[in-house]
Amino acid sequence: MKNAEHNLQSACVKWFRLQYPKYQRLLLAFPNGAKRDPRSGKWYKDEGMLAGAPDLVLFVSNADYNTLCVEMKTEKGRQSASQVLMEIDLENAKNKYVICRSFEDFRNETEKYLS
Repeated sequence: MKNAEHNLQSACVKWFRLQYPKYQRLLLAFPNGAKRDPRSGKWYKDEGMLAGAPDLVLFVSNADYNTLCVEMKTEKGRQSASQVLMEIDLENAKNKYVICRSFEDFRNETEKYLS
């Protein structure tokens, strides 16, 4: 993950955990974008890692959805093909999938989801 995306995601997670302490252990990161050697990559794939998984998942259901899945992107960032397919599969399984390009996007989406 590029530094700008990392910094954005880190700020969002920090804010969320302060704002919603009762859910702080229910917002989890999936660091699929980390560079790995081929052996480690196979190891994690064998354990169930999939390309395209969202950056963050909030394991809290609401009246409409099972979870909130968040893909963090910079203003110029674009979804990969595997991310688009994952979005479709997650939404078909009754999960909310959002792309957040700023702290404000993340705050608005989580507040709306949890209200």
